Amino acid sequence: MNIWIVTGGMGCGKSALISKLRGVNTGLSILIFSADEAVALVLQRQDILASLRDMFGPNAANAEGPCRGWLRAEVLSVPEKRIKLEKLLHPPVLSLLEAARERAREAGCNLFLAEVPLHYEIGSTVSADFVIVVASSRSVQVRRMMEKRGLDEHTVQKFLQAQWPIEAKVERADAVIWNDGSLASLEAQVLTLASPLLQA
Repeated sequence: MNIWIVTGGMGCGKSALISKLRGVNTGLSILIFSADEAVALVLQRQDILASLRDMFGPNAANAEGPCRGWLRAEVLSVPEKRIKLEKLLHPPVLSLLEAARERAREAGCNLFLAEVPLHYEIGSTVSADFVIVVASSRSVQVRRMMEKRGLDEHTVQKFLQAQWPIEAKVERADAVIWNDGSLASLEAQVLTLASPLLQA
């Protein structure tokens, strides 16, 4: 089973790449894992919500879930607090990833495709045969995050500063998808990326 990691910067189009890869008819069995979806699952756990309140106070979460706006403003924008939050969330998310990888192996999948936005930031702890970085210019990242997530530019810049520069990720990648342009450009790059699978 091949193990591919998709990573890159915020607003670069990692999910779009995954969607396009999913749509390529390789005839192979593929299991896809999303770290963002795993985070959403972890944030439904009552023990995690209790830990959020213990760490950051009662405004961090209630019985229904995390107070995302408050966390974005009061925790994610403060490096020391963000690190504490990541230490809480990353272990259970990585456990879910490993469980998904094992399911893929047991099911006889040809490819396990994992979207891990912070692959390099967490020390590349997820072993992989192939790492794909989806990259865009910073101006495009900012515009997309403001349009799609409704964030102001100051908040977007804070998020981007918390991650590795996209140039550093590109240097370490096995393959780079440059996603500044049109959908057709992305689709063409995806077909090139998928060609080894089509020939397998």
